[in-house]
Amino acid sequence: MKKFTKNGTFAMDATDAEMSRRTFIMASALAGTALSTGLLTSSPAHAALDLKGREMVLASWGGSYQDAQKVSYCDPFAAATGVTVIQDGPMNGGKLRTMVESGQPIWDVVDVTDIFLYANAKNDLFEKIDMSIVDTSRVEPAFVHENGVGCIVWSYNVGYNTDAFPGDNHPKTWADIFDVERFPGKRMLRDRVYPTLEQALLADGVAMKDLYPLDVERAFKKLDTIKDDVVWWKSNSQSQQLLTDGAVGCGMILNGRAYDLVKKGGKVNISWDQNIQSIDFFSIPKGAKNADVAQHFMNYMTLAENQATMANIIAYSPVNPAAFSGIEDKVKPWLSTNPDNAAKGMVISGAYWRDHLDELTERWNQWKLT
Repeated sequence: MKKFTKNGTFAMDATDAEMSRRTFIMASALAGTALSTGLLTSSPAHAALDLKGREMVLASWGGSYQDAQKVSYCDPFAAATGVTVIQDGPMNGGKLRTMVESGQPIWDVVDVTDIFLYANAKNDLFEKIDMSIVDTSRVEPAFVHENGVGCIVWSYNVGYNTDAFPGDNHPKTWADIFDVERFPGKRMLRDRVYPTLEQALLADGVAMKDLYPLDVERAFKKLDTIKDDVVWWKSNSQSQQLLTDGAVGCGMILNGRAYDLVKKGGKVNISWDQNIQSIDFFSIPKGAKNADVAQHFMNYMTLAENQATMANIIAYSPVNPAAFSGIEDKVKPWLSTNPDNAAKGMVISGAYWRDHLDELTERWNQWKLT
């Protein structure tokens, strides 16, 4: 449940997945002040570092997203510290668990969704964030967890190919995605139980404010109606390819991935109706051999300049509100925390999925096989 302090800011514990849209928008208005107070410089602890010759492995999600992280975070950190940042991926939850259980993780920083973080922090999968190194004061509080620091805010959106659906005759809501008569052809959804159950319930007429706790039986019944018409994608790069090459006409895509396609001339667009907002975190696997370097990397990632660079490349919202004054005007309409876009959407409940991810993932896998 959302709880607000007397001064109107958002109070949360380390396991609460709800984010405060109000605090984030208010804080972004203070961006100019924050920039003028030196938030673009590294912390004293970082400035005194001697990390030359060290290395660190980042496991992320590949494609244009990881390319943007390399430019925005990894390359500047390497130039500033002398650390060699090695790219790996895609991040895989099962592989990460196996690494940690073996006591020899080869990844030092992993990019994980809020749902994965909240569900697995209780399993001692991650190191704690060293707040004496990572300056979390410049990060909106809802994006800080004891085992991770938010790196982007993003959304699941209804996307469509503009050749397949020209003009205003295109899918706008999840009900449209599930309407194969009005919008014929193959559509794509993510091969994962969340947020697919949420999308199915929204398509079936459940209001955003009434989604949780999820009516699981109703969601799977709705999914049955289009099961034969869905192409299930496993990676964000795959979703981009499916939509641009015409293999599907519409479906679910992340807002930043759609923006990346549009920048490159792709004939795609998205709707902001019923967008589902979420957060990605950087976390350190338990037992990572370069955990100390990883802590400093995450501190560097939160700097406003780096956050703004990331947003300008791939249109994912920053977690440091000071970054907003460095974001280009053409990008701002594509950000999920843009007030107009945020007002049309909702935030996925990490608290719900923390408690139900394992059981519903098993149910999801069984449903896919039937």
